[in-house]
Amino acid sequence: MAQEHPAPLFRLFKLNIKADQRDAFVAAGQHNLQTSIENEAGTLAMYATHVDSAGIANRVVEIYRDQASYDTHAKSPQFSAFKGVAQQAVTDQTVINLTPVLLLELNQSLRGTQEDGHFIQLHEFTLQADKEEAYQDLMQTSLRTWLAGTQGILATYIGRSVTAPQNWVRFDVYTDLLAYQTLCQSAGYRRYQAAGQAMVEESTTTILTPDTLVNQGGLVFEG
Repeated sequence: MAQEHPAPLFRLFKLNIKADQRDAFVAAGQHNLQTSIENEAGTLAMYATHVDSAGIANRVVEIYRDQASYDTHAKSPQFSAFKGVAQQAVTDQTVINLTPVLLLELNQSLRGTQEDGHFIQLHEFTLQADKEEAYQDLMQTSLRTWLAGTQGILATYIGRSVTAPQNWVRFDVYTDLLAYQTLCQSAGYRRYQAAGQAMVEESTTTILTPDTLVNQGGLVFEG
């Protein structure tokens, strides 16, 4: 019998930083992400983004092949350099460890910054009781169709909180705003929205501005 691969490590960080440390924080993060994705085969995807125009509220998504891959990254010189800057810049931090439900990327790798115009959304939602399995089936069917049939969707990641499994996260990366708008007009997306909303108790969607976006490309994982 073939051995099953372990689920990747999937994490969402919510960071607030000092305004006067913004430039140093972004530069150190960019070096960390770009170096890690080139040098570490087990670092699968890393996204540094911000919420507000000043860049004080930040969101970071990271995906590693396994714990050993994260340990390799955590010992790297580029992470040590970033950690030194972050210790001075970050005023508070929340880490949400996620159980992967569906992780999908296009085959080509991604290297992006704010100037590239990518459109990113973070969806955080709470499912109604006993709807987890039905919602997971809906997501897996719908998102595979989108990624295969719609231009401009670069990556979609869905996970549920390890400590509060009714709380879910979806992180979507598009080439640009037009790609997202085109998707929203499709019949398949409208059907998904209608079916999904009937299972969701509450939700929040946040548009994120990219700082540094990197992935290896080709990730396919179903929990």
